[in-house]
Amino acid sequence: MGIDDATLVGAPRKMLVGSIYELNQPDAAIIDKAGFLYFFPGEPLQAGKTLQMNEKRVLIVGISDASAPFQSFPVLHTRYSQALGFVGRERNLLSFVLAKPSAGGSPKKVCEQIEEATGLRARTTAQFSLDAFLFYLRNTGIPVNFGITVMIALIVGTVIPGQTFYIFTVENLRQFGALKAIGVSNRRIVGMILLQAVVVGGTGYALGMGISAAFFERTLKYLPTRGIVFPWQVMVSIGVVVLLVVGFASLISIRRVLVLEPAVVFRG
Repeated sequence: MGIDDATLVGAPRKMLVGSIYELNQPDAAIIDKAGFLYFFPGEPLQAGKTLQMNEKRVLIVGISDASAPFQSFPVLHTRYSQALGFVGRERNLLSFVLAKPSAGGSPKKVCEQIEEATGLRARTTAQFSLDAFLFYLRNTGIPVNFGITVMIALIVGTVIPGQTFYIFTVENLRQFGALKAIGVSNRRIVGMILLQAVVVGGTGYALGMGISAAFFERTLKYLPTRGIVFPWQVMVSIGVVVLLVVGFASLISIRRVLVLEPAVVFRG
């Protein structure tokens, strides 16, 4: 990441070792903690180490606590002029320019003014993040892979509970018939089946969320997966999906009970 030579805009906000102002030294660069441990495993965090990039010396003057990139590559920050020397001549030497509106200026309005004046694309922080997200969504196989995984999970998660509830119903048809014979309404029997489904689904949901939370807590400090969290919105969405799956699975067994004749209890 090449940052502005004069202002150092875009430098890491959290430093573990060293200072961003050390970037003024020749061949200086700041590396993230994961990158340092990758290149120098087992060594304590310290400045002064050197690397070679495209046959050019890179002096590590600081270690940052940078967010994990999508592809888990080491993250280096240096001055833009220095970055050109490290990377070498390429067709496109500049990916984007980081700017900040003046006091009182609206980022969205400033972006519109930049686009009108230059013809180049200007994005706010949220828009830039969304563009990156949509790029991976549209141009990689990630949505297909995740979609297949989720669909298989939903199919299996629906079939197995549905089969379980159906077997429970078939094995207890005489008991349900006895209940109907003594005057228990279909509504009460359906309520019994739904209550059982909610208890089973709630227990499974609680166990699953507990295991997932423990997994994310364990991997939160693991450098390749650092920053990956388990937001409450995901937990709520999964709860809704589980409720729908359990409800759909219950319908399979409920239908068999509703058409059951009370006389079945008297048959041999």
